[in-house]
Amino acid sequence: MRRLIVNADDFGWSEAVTSGILKGHREGVITSTTLMTNLPGAAEALDRARREAPGLAIGVHLNLTEGRPLAPREEVADLLDAAGRLPASLPALFAKMRNSAAARAAAEKELEAQLGWARDRGLEPSHVDSHKHVHLYPRLLPIVLAVARRHGVKAIRTTTEIRLPGLAAILPPTWGTVARIRQRLLAMVGRRWGLRGQNEVRQAGLATTDWFFGIRTTGGVSADLILHLLRHAPAGTGELMVHPGLPDVKPQRAGRLDESRPLELAAVCDPRVRRTADQEGWTWASYKDLNHDQAA
Repeated sequence: MRRLIVNADDFGWSEAVTSGILKGHREGVITSTTLMTNLPGAAEALDRARREAPGLAIGVHLNLTEGRPLAPREEVADLLDAAGRLPASLPALFAKMRNSAAARAAAEKELEAQLGWARDRGLEPSHVDSHKHVHLYPRLLPIVLAVARRHGVKAIRTTTEIRLPGLAAILPPTWGTVARIRQRLLAMVGRRWGLRGQNEVRQAGLATTDWFFGIRTTGGVSADLILHLLRHAPAGTGELMVHPGLPDVKPQRAGRLDESRPLELAAVCDPRVRRTADQEGWTWASYKDLNHDQAA
């Protein structure tokens, strides 16, 4: 069996990102997306998905590092910065998680609020993942598992990043040494957390993929890279993470992926991708398929 989930992160980040993800589903190979429920664009993104892309699987992109909390500020004050926002950096978040039981309790309340927002609007999430993969941080994963189970979530992303032969030659030529080393190191950490997380997720009775790919190439997914993945990835059910979007001259929410999002959208819409997937015997899937596997 060879099944591939193509998940677009950051649904609801901005109108341009939301529109790009919907286009990538209608015209390309995006099968799944995850919604940032605490951002201002979340409600519109969910409404548009229901109207424009009823076949798109939607999960929740848990978020502890961007924007304001959904939970009442006074209940999660130990998690927030001085401006009342979620901590903007990973080191700041991880320091709070390591050193403060009160901050961990606040994180649990915020994750409850983010999943509760989805359920209150009739969304049964296909799965959960998180912004910057923080849900796999060892101090956070047990909290995420508990919250997910309380909300009936049946699947969780684990970043068991696979290694592909000859990948370095397919990375963007504009990436310098620093960018290549950064993404390689992040992929190594993601794989370590992912392998540990895969065991914990399955022990908790939840579903996850056999393999994952996308940290090493975040901001650098091209059609050639997807073709390479289709030819060299192992069997089983895997996930390719992408970050597509339409061009945005005046970003509502600036981020380091602003310039790469249109390139990734073009990649998932390239007709060669479908042809190669057919030739290599791949079936397109979503986390809903894992949920069905688990129930069978």
